[in-house]
Amino acid sequence: MEGKAKEDAGKGGVIDTWLRKHRLIYIGATRHPFILAIRDGTVNYSSFKKWLGQDYIFVREFVAFAASVLIKAWKESDDSEGDTEVILGGMAGLHDEIAWFKKEASKWGVELSETVPQKANQVYC
Repeated sequence: MEGKAKEDAGKGGVIDTWLRKHRLIYIGATRHPFILAIRDGTVNYSSFKKWLGQDYIFVREFVAFAASVLIKAWKESDDSEGDTEVILGGMAGLHDEIAWFKKEASKWGVELSETVPQKANQVYC
């Protein structure tokens, strides 16, 4: 194990390798004008509200996907690696994220139950 750690350190590690290989994707995702506008406090409120509703829909759909992965992991694993615990931990995070969406929606006047998925969300989910 120690040899592996030294080997990874010499190469810059998994994250550095990924960033080198996928630099443009990373920059596109982390420096998108919408993300920068949120950071700077210049985001258009209508756009933010639309994003809030659409991302809430996406995360709710992702819960069903994660649940299906949990079932498969439970059926196919002896769990010596803790697979189900990792997935459960992620699902707990999704619970927290959904709670955040509900709190923010209330604060911003977004009716999540009335949000209709846009085409991109329909295709993705």
